[in-house]
Amino acid sequence: MEESLLYKLVRNGLTPGVTVDPNRFAEVYRSQYGKVRIYKIKSVSEESKRWVADPANRVCDAPGSWVCRGQYPPALTKILQEKKDFRQLEDFNREDEEDEEYQRAYMENLMKPHHGGHKPETPKSTEKQQARKPAPKLSAEDIDMINENWENTERTTLMWQLISQGHTDKLREVFEIAPDVAHIRSEDGRGPMWWAYEYGHDDIIELLKSQGVSDTRTDEKGISPIQMVASKE
Repeated sequence: MEESLLYKLVRNGLTPGVTVDPNRFAEVYRSQYGKVRIYKIKSVSEESKRWVADPANRVCDAPGSWVCRGQYPPALTKILQEKKDFRQLEDFNREDEEDEEYQRAYMENLMKPHHGGHKPETPKSTEKQQARKPAPKLSAEDIDMINENWENTERTTLMWQLISQGHTDKLREVFEIAPDVAHIRSEDGRGPMWWAYEYGHDDIIELLKSQGVSDTRTDEKGISPIQMVASKE
């Protein structure tokens, strides 16, 4: 992070040893507490400015459309070829072995009952983790207790994300780590089973039932997961 341009622009002159090239950037505005900083880019190529301003170099949605995006000038081609696009590691739709290990570590950390909310470091090795001991089976009393607590948390957000996107296999991994999250409820009283019915994921519904999740409990409006099917018809 400290090597990034963004870090240097934000911490320029505030953190000892952190500066930006004064021949390239000139600070023109700083808010009272330094939360907002605006820089003017200096030494801009006039040739590149003319290239960008030329309508012939714009890419429009359709001929004559007013929705046209610009392009980087040819002078930046070499630099852009070396770039690495930002990717959200918590994007569970991506398929990458190293990302998969990160995501599993991320989920394990998040599912800890008293986790500190810190994201794990990206694994240096992509080897599969060793087999874990199966999580203890929840009792009926445990399930009832979990269902009595309604609140929005990082865990409910993760469950909604996995269910809405239909990640059945990743849900199985989560339940191996923390079977209690199959029963968690958000502040409106809804939880995994409601979302599974809402998005029509039959395989996830069956997976949740195998975890002992009921589809007849009701939310704050008295609606059960199974009733959501009728409301769509």
